[in-house]
Amino acid sequence: MGFSMSDVQTIDARGKRCPMPVLMAKRAINEGTASDNLEIWVTDTSAPQDFETFARLEGYTVSWEQRGEMVAITLRLTSPGIGENP
Repeated sequence: MGFSMSDVQTIDARGKRCPMPVLMAKRAINEGTASDNLEIWVTDTSAPQDFETFARLEGYTVSWEQRGEMVAITLRLTSPGIGENP
């Protein structure tokens, strides 16, 4: 099932209301267990906006896609140029 991104950690926050999904992502990042990319599964319709704000404040890149009932939000924690080959 072809979706493969190097080092993606998934956080299942379906059924959780904001700000819980953002807090769950923050905890993974702060614990140092987060990989380069976090995928957060949410059902709260305000979550994409919350992650947009969080990403802007922290300097991360965010994108999301609707997958049926849920939204899969991808947070890219590494900024371009850091730890990447040119």
